[in-house]
Amino acid sequence: MPAESCSETKTNKQSTMMPSKISHPDDPSLWLYHIEHTTSTMDEAKSIVEKKFLDAENDNAVPTSFLILATSQSNGRGTTKRNWKSSQRGNALFTIGIPQSSWMKELKMKNGGTMVPLTLLPLKIGSLVAFHVQKALEECASKSGGETQQQQQMPRATVKWPNDVLLHTSQNSHEKIAGILIESAQDWFMIGIGINVGYAPDIPKEGNDYGRKATSLSQYCNTPPSKGEVVNTDNNEEEEEEEFWINLSKKLATDIAYDLHSWFHPTSPSAFIDVHSGKAILNQWKAYIDWDMELILRDTPKRERVKLKSILEDGRVVVQEVETGLTWTLVSDIFL
Repeated sequence: MPAESCSETKTNKQSTMMPSKISHPDDPSLWLYHIEHTTSTMDEAKSIVEKKFLDAENDNAVPTSFLILATSQSNGRGTTKRNWKSSQRGNALFTIGIPQSSWMKELKMKNGGTMVPLTLLPLKIGSLVAFHVQKALEECASKSGGETQQQQQMPRATVKWPNDVLLHTSQNSHEKIAGILIESAQDWFMIGIGINVGYAPDIPKEGNDYGRKATSLSQYCNTPPSKGEVVNTDNNEEEEEEEFWINLSKKLATDIAYDLHSWFHPTSPSAFIDVHSGKAILNQWKAYIDWDMELILRDTPKRERVKLKSILEDGRVVVQEVETGLTWTLVSDIFL
């Protein structure tokens, strides 16, 4: 599926060219990198921090957070090293880098000296991605004008513990639109995110890379009509559509990175209380749960069907097997 992390190799180099870098216009401490093609944005991000930001204007410059975004990648990966199909252009493929101290120290201070369990980080990212996916869907509906059939059938973004975002459709299916993978390098957390924007890859039903059916924003959003006179050829239409999805992917990646950065480093006091507490993270994530959805234990011989019953303060979940009623407490990603 598309990216729970993000990513070509050319004589042992990460990419065919160095990523370009700018500072975010609203906060220059957030650095934005873009590269057309790479093996993996996760690997690219690790290379950036290992080289200690050698592209910085001076030797001591280090960003507070950074984003590396690729238009395509040849070796994206998801959880348990599953392949993330992302060589086609038009999807959001990116990695956000945050210093480990942002969570381990600064977040603790913002939370009145109480440590927030690191196991809640994927839930924080999941709800943030779900929010922006839902926002993109709603903007698609509003641009269509009026209470159209498309608006009435627009799906709802939901989360699947601990690191996926799904679309709950009017046919009561839950299809995967985004995935998240968190790794570390040096003293940074690397948050790899892939969102199906322009296309949904075919997901194998068996084998190492089998998984849930994929969907994409393009299945619910129309590209805007061309402005001005344009030569009406199939190639031109395809290029226009691809460019539209690429631009939307860039916006999604930048908005998500900025929102996460701003959550860690707000420029003004929040209107809400305890936005940095573990309880706030859990409540935000719970707002996107479909409690009635059945999940499958994907790596067990019987692939048991379970339902989510509760989530604990540290992010672990309690599930109940549909057939036997047995309950289990789970600590890792084992759901289909």
